Amino acid sequence: MTKGAGERPVLTLRELNRAMLARQLLLERARIGVVPAIERLAALQAQWSPSPYIALWSRVKDFRREKLWSAIERHQVIRARLMRGTLHLVSARDFYAYAVATQDLQRGAWNRYQVGRGVDPKKVAALAIAFARRPRPKEEVLEHVQERIGGSLGGPFSWLVWRFVSAHADLVTAPPGGHWEYGGTDAPYVAARHWIERGERPSEDEAIEMLVRRCLAAFGPATLADVAKFAGQAPPRVRPTLERIAPTLRTFADEQGRLLYDLPRSSHPDADLAAPVRFLPRYDELLISYAHRDRVIAPSHRRAVYSKNAIVEAVVMVDGFAAGTWGLVRTKNEAVLRVTPFARLRPRDRVAVEAEAHALLGFLAPDATTAGVRIA
Repeated sequence: MTKGAGERPVLTLRELNRAMLARQLLLERARIGVVPAIERLAALQAQWSPSPYIALWSRVKDFRREKLWSAIERHQVIRARLMRGTLHLVSARDFYAYAVATQDLQRGAWNRYQVGRGVDPKKVAALAIAFARRPRPKEEVLEHVQERIGGSLGGPFSWLVWRFVSAHADLVTAPPGGHWEYGGTDAPYVAARHWIERGERPSEDEAIEMLVRRCLAAFGPATLADVAKFAGQAPPRVRPTLERIAPTLRTFADEQGRLLYDLPRSSHPDADLAAPVRFLPRYDELLISYAHRDRVIAPSHRRAVYSKNAIVEAVVMVDGFAAGTWGLVRTKNEAVLRVTPFARLRPRDRVAVEAEAHALLGFLAPDATTAGVRIA
């Protein structure tokens, strides 16, 4: 860490990388429960059903998939469309703040079309909340609402109609939507009001502040653009809150001179601290939540991870940076974990990758009679 021309400490790329790894529990597996782990990580991507399980396995000591499944069943962990309109797992305590911070702006955009058709958003919300006291298929929710408002709800895109209803009613997905083996898109939905024992919607200022603080704790030091990327919001919506709380934050600059914000007592490990090999799943939040991704992956390797069809590939981290992609090939009795490095691995790194891959294979396919690791 050095001082810049403006006397703001400058963090090198490796310093930012090590800070990121520490907060993401990737320097050492943490002895921590599932719910506090998710809160420390801000949120877990749940677009691909196994993703949050693999994410926690790589970060939490002695993690078993039943621990997360149990937390979902007990309504301690909530699965809903939040940041960037995609499925996430968050703690029940955090859900309403994330909903206000990420969905309410979208509510306004969706309102314009529906209100023009004579739809009353408050009536839609009341009908959906009353009907979804227990988990219901989304088709049943839509049919119930439509019948009672006279058929005015609609539009050219059915998914936008559903987003309008689910956002206004704070609908969340219920099991089996969060199950390890569940791969469908027809999970039942229930109103959060009937699913979360305690909690209420905070003000927008309170919600965005919580989101900013969670983001900085999990991904900081971060720029305004990084926080906005995590939230899936335009920077102008986040800026007023970030500037309001800035006097309570630490500030740094990166090597490009960008302003970085951080919480006062957050970890800043030494840049030379050793980083173990870790496997991250598809869509891991770490691969998505930065506007400036150099601390995660080199620009020359991004094409192999971020595909044109919006898939974000699973990666293996070597020395703290994405060093290749991986995937599981499974038949009835055989499981092979294939690793495709971006460049030739050093012998000691190859050994470490193979060892961690075998451990992951035991987690992913414990019932396989034949299992192996192949590194291209």
